[in-house]
Parts: sequence; structure tokens; C-alpha cells
Amino acid sequence: MNNHLDREIRGICLTVPKSEDVALIVRFIDEWLAPRKCNLLVLLTRYRYQFESHPECASDHAVSKADMVRIREACKRSNIKLVPKMNLMGHQSEKKKDSMDGLLRGHPEFDETPDMDEVFYCRSLCPNHPDIKSVVFDLMDELIDVCEADGLHIGCDEVFDIGLCDRCKSTGKSTADIFADWINALASHLRERGKRAYMWGDRLLSSRTGYGSWEASANGTEGAINKIAKDIMICDWHYENLDAYVSADIFQSHGFDFLVCPWRYKDNAVKFLEYADKHGGEHLKGFLATTWHGSAEIAKHMMNIEKSGNDTIQNLAMSLDELFK
Repeated sequence: MNNHLDREIRGICLTVPKSEDVALIVRFIDEWLAPRKCNLLVLLTRYRYQFESHPECASDHAVSKADMVRIREACKRSNIKLVPKMNLMGHQSEKKKDSMDGLLRGHPEFDETPDMDEVFYCRSLCPNHPDIKSVVFDLMDELIDVCEADGLHIGCDEVFDIGLCDRCKSTGKSTADIFADWINALASHLRERGKRAYMWGDRLLSSRTGYGSWEASANGTEGAINKIAKDIMICDWHYENLDAYVSADIFQSHGFDFLVCPWRYKDNAVKFLEYADKHGGEHLKGFLATTWHGSAEIAKHMMNIEKSGNDTIQNLAMSLDELFK
């Protein structure tokens, strides 16, 4: 394999750090990511930012504007594109209603399943609430502005609750249309500002592809692949050891630029990248390594400041060393 995808983008997705760990993450950018030619940092912010437009939507341990500026300037020094990431459909809570995250905690009226105290996985936003776009657009704009970003990752992975509320049912639309309309609204808002939308690709894939219900859809949203704007960057995540990663064929054939997004197992990551390199054509733009653990613990481990005893992080470290070698 040629330097693990001799393509344009060498990226990583990290969780936004706590305020007390911002200096550590700046150091990680300067001393580990930059020398390894990382050129994209997707910062999983969700609602952990001290929003001025809607302070009621800020999660616990939210970072300040000054914190975000420090991260932004570190990325600028090393020519790393900073793209903030929000979860703008699923992943609004844990199972219980009392675990709602920033937006639903501030605006519980946006809940897709308001009558359910407990859901299967995570709560979702209702994309048809008449007031939701104005609030979400404000939050998107604020993150884009503070990061001086040319794009925003809108999340939208693992959406299990969609089309369930009376409001959505009354539209008479399929889950594919509900999903596509929401994605297109977010992407259109970004496009009007000259920005690009990034999103996870799992809900655009059918479970009939051989991917499981976490990495593909079993509730009909896969039809949205024929309805959403083609300028969206698809982040194609798969973590298992498979004989074929047919999502690379699918996104390439549908004309979407996409990134390969592996996780913690080095051999699986390499196999995924090799398959995509052969099947992704010109639409494969590179990789985005996912991490899904605290960025401070990862940074300490990778820079040999404090080795983690967590097996997942130890495996992840081997994967990151391989991807960024």
C-alpha cells in the first residue's frame, strides 16, 4: 500500500477537550499530528461549546471561545484544516430522557420521541419542528465562525428514531425523504455561506449490503442516497474485518466524494483502506481516522506522556501509528 492512501486528505476525528486539556491538544497538534502530515482535524464538539446565540444549548464542560481559538490557531500553524462536528439528528442523549444533551436539554420540544422515557439507543431530533432550523443554523454558524472553518460535519449517523412523531407522520413522507430533506436543508445552509457539509455515510447504506444495523440502515433511510446533494463529503466508517467494503463501490458509483474512516484495529483499517483504494476511484479523497475516546488520554498515550491501560486505546495507537507513518 502506498503510504496508506496517497490521496489528498490525511485526517483524524478527535473529541473536543475539556478546557484544562486544551494546551495538551495544542501540543498534540504541533508535535504529533503536524509532523505526520495530518491535514484535517474533525473536532467532535457536539454541544460542548459556550454558545452565545443559544447558551441554553451548551453541554457540560463546554469550552470557551478562547479555547477554540487556541485550537484553531494551532491548526493554522500546521496547515491543518479544522472542521467542527455536531450531531444534528441522532445522538442527542443516552437511552433515558433525563440524559438529553445540549440541544434537547435546552429545547425538549425538538425531541422526535417526546412520549418515550427510554429509547432503543439515543434520542433524535425532529427535523419537521417549525422552529428547529433557526436554532440549529445559529449553532452551526457560531461554530463555523469561531473555527474559521470552510465546512462542518453534521454527524447524522446511527439514526434509529425517525418518522415516529405525529408531526413527521403527518407529512406522509418516507423515512428516506424525511432524512434527505433534513440533510439537504443543512447542506444548503452551509452552501449559502460557501461551506461544505460532511456527514457519516451509514444511514445511506442498506443492511442488505452485508453491513450490520449499526453500519447500515434497516429503517429505509438508505433511499436518501439518491436524494441528497452530491457536494456532501461522505465519511464512510466501518470497523470490522470484512472480505469487501462495498460502500466504497456504492459511494463512488453515486458520485460522492468520500473518506475512509477506520477505528481501532490496525489490520482492519489497512484492509479497509486497501479495498477502497482499488474501488473508490477519483471520489476517494483520503482517510479520516476515528478515535471515540477522550482526546487528552489519546494525546498523552501517543506522545508517551502517560501510557493508557485501556485496551481500545492501545489498539487505536497501533492503528494511528500505521495510518500516519
